[in-house]
Amino acid sequence: MLTSLSLMVSLWAWAAPPRASQGLRKAAWLAPARAWNAGSPAPQAKAPQWKSREEYDAFNAMATEKDPNKRVSLAEAFIQKFGASDFKDSAYVVLMQTYQQMNQPEKADDAARKGLAVNPDNLDALTYLSFVFPFVFKADDPSATSKLSVAENDAKRGLDVLQKTQKPANVPEDQFNQAIKARRSVFNDAIGFVTLQRKDYAGSITSFKAAAEDNPSDVYTFYRLGLAYLYSSPSDYDHAIWYIARAVSLANAAKNPAGTEIENFMKRAYVNYHGNDTGLSDIVTQAAASANPPEGFKVAPMETPKKTGDPNIDAFNDMTFPLKLGGEKAQKTWDALKGQALELGGAVDSVEKGTEPGSYLVRIDILEASKAGEGAYDVELKDSAQPNVKNLVKGDLLRFKGTIDSYTASPSLVLTIVGEVITDLPEKAPTKEKAKTKAKAKTTKKAVHRKTTR
Repeated sequence: MLTSLSLMVSLWAWAAPPRASQGLRKAAWLAPARAWNAGSPAPQAKAPQWKSREEYDAFNAMATEKDPNKRVSLAEAFIQKFGASDFKDSAYVVLMQTYQQMNQPEKADDAARKGLAVNPDNLDALTYLSFVFPFVFKADDPSATSKLSVAENDAKRGLDVLQKTQKPANVPEDQFNQAIKARRSVFNDAIGFVTLQRKDYAGSITSFKAAAEDNPSDVYTFYRLGLAYLYSSPSDYDHAIWYIARAVSLANAAKNPAGTEIENFMKRAYVNYHGNDTGLSDIVTQAAASANPPEGFKVAPMETPKKTGDPNIDAFNDMTFPLKLGGEKAQKTWDALKGQALELGGAVDSVEKGTEPGSYLVRIDILEASKAGEGAYDVELKDSAQPNVKNLVKGDLLRFKGTIDSYTASPSLVLTIVGEVITDLPEKAPTKEKAKTKAKAKTTKKAVHRKTTR
């Protein structure tokens, strides 16, 4: 899970409890601090109160305990003994923070939910849940739809609470505004992520831009903003490349390990549209200095591919080049291609198990850029009737045929074919040594492209 402890620490700084040495009578400052965390909309709202010195001492002992395991025990004991405490939700927040520190996200989530059950406006719990959601969400989760709805409600409630929040008298104006922006950025980013999953790209762009305005240094906000532009129909490569380049520059500056993966993704998208990576490093340098692209910024589309003399490459380029450019021409091209039969040759990129038992996905490189690029391939062959497909290894030459089923244009164009391998398949997988030394000669047979029933 990719999380930022430093961010969460800064967001929770206002929730620090008073030390026991301050005395019970000095604990009154917690009222405005908790009102800030809870988003109390009016100064006349009833402030939380300690009911006894014993309750205060128990809370303070819990909050100041350095050993996380002991802190968990103290928090659970506080909740059990002082179930009617005005600070019960704060005890759950301490549990939430501690479990997050112990890298137990499920327990942290549970504690946050219990804190919200006590106080639905607890900003610490709402902020934590909104911050971690994009990192723990799984699109293939059977309950993904309901989880997206819950996350959206959490973030929207957080924004509503923030809007009603009043500055405590003892908090400097600039610090208060900075904390508001930090939390608001988290909530808008979460809403953007939810709408991105729902393929509401226009909505996600609006939310991500709001998040980026409040926090122009967040790697993931800019990366997701770039994705929203990339997956829009038609793709907006100008904004997509800029914002993903911004994410790469921020990740590199912060030595964020996610930067390598984001950079590889960016290169695939850029080369898919531009034709090569010329000029990309300059864009990353520019994006490091500006959150938004300058007026008139453009990523030039690739020129129409020239004939190479390789029938497989030339046939694939002829079919797919219009799809890469998007717009009306891409749609007309796809309308003509979908459902047609295709026979081509290429080299194995990878083989994975399919979704159905006994089925496999064969990913195939045809273009030279795909052979050289990490994680890039041109064709995904859905195969369910050839068990020996699993014995293929990267670099094996093959021919295949099937029906054109679908395609994705971003970050690189991949054509999905439902069909089969028509060259002889190995009876068993080669040893690792043999796999490394296998020849990678190109196929020379001509491509066959004929029409069939849809």
